[in-house]
Amino acid sequence: MLLQVFTLSIKADLENIESISLPEDSSYTLTVKDSAGDDQREGVVVSPLEEQELSGSRGTAHFALKWSRDARHEASLSLQHIKGVTRALTAADAGKFVPIVAFECRGLDPIAWQPQDGFVIRAPSGMVWEDVDLSSGEWAEYDEKSGEAVSVMELEWRFDTYRPKK
Repeated sequence: MLLQVFTLSIKADLENIESISLPEDSSYTLTVKDSAGDDQREGVVVSPLEEQELSGSRGTAHFALKWSRDARHEASLSLQHIKGVTRALTAADAGKFVPIVAFECRGLDPIAWQPQDGFVIRAPSGMVWEDVDLSSGEWAEYDEKSGEAVSVMELEWRFDTYRPKK
């Protein structure tokens, strides 16, 4: 099975926000599709804290499945943080998609992401909000240190195929 790496990129309108990030141990809820067919699985939770051994291999993955009972090979997905590529979304990124995590995939493609809780939001004042839920695509709060409203609005996401620069 062909190995492909996809990045999950986000962009949002930020008001008085320095950065948005997800801790490295965050789980991701995805919809995945068979790379060679039309089968899909929704609500797949991928956690870096869980590893599954791959049958017929010495390798492991953060998620694995067989698209059919008689399939010889398992499809798999592993989370990756790519140095110099995946990072937090910052105020300087206004209007741009920023890759926050990568998925190394064999036999499946991620096609949808359902944002959940777990986001860490930092304000220029030094205020930090942890375990923020962005499932609605928006969040607003009051920064007591600066006396200003802070918000994340119109969260958008996309998957891109990652090809390392040579």
